Amino acid sequence: MFQLRTHPTWRLGSAALGGIALAALSFSPSPAAAEADPGTQAAPAERAPELLIRATIDQVFNILRDPALKQDQKLRMTKLREAVDQAFDWETMAQSSLGPPWRKLDTKQRSEFVSVFKELLAQQYMDDIDRFQGSERVEVKGSDKRAELAVVKTTLITSSREQVPMDYTLQPAGKRWVVVDLSIEGVSLVNHYRQTFNRFLANKPFPELMQQLKRRLGLHD
Repeated sequence: MFQLRTHPTWRLGSAALGGIALAALSFSPSPAAAEADPGTQAAPAERAPELLIRATIDQVFNILRDPALKQDQKLRMTKLREAVDQAFDWETMAQSSLGPPWRKLDTKQRSEFVSVFKELLAQQYMDDIDRFQGSERVEVKGSDKRAELAVVKTTLITSSREQVPMDYTLQPAGKRWVVVDLSIEGVSLVNHYRQTFNRFLANKPFPELMQQLKRRLGLHD
């Protein structure tokens, strides 16, 4: 049976990496950041990745704290998906998570895998979002450039005051930046899925992987 296992070092129960990312309810900006408008074009280019993460977390916070949306879970989750979709490059994450087998897929298979992979993460968000509606917050610590990538460092502070490092890896896409990986306590979401998929595909064909993923989502061919 195909299983997506959580890593033993993750300290937030059964929450998946993606669920923790979406469930970042608020952030604590530095004084300088508080004066900056995340959407302004006047912001220095090197700060664009950090400002994107700040703006996305802030948008998620506003959605989760909206009294009207608390009464409409379906609409709330739709808005949360829209907020995260603007920041995450799901196709790149899907390709990286699948690894070498991606090159063997045709256009239709790639499109299908991206679609199912995205929905799998989204389902994990929905499964875990309610556990983070308390006093949790996220502090944005800054960002580093690594070759063509940028890594924005944040810390999730849980209701029990645990501090969980969460690093977002971004790459440029035209004139903007997009998230292509997320690491929690040093554990990469992309690498976690790649290892899981590789174990499965070592002995079974890709169509069977898709069947298993769809089954987890309650989908049928």
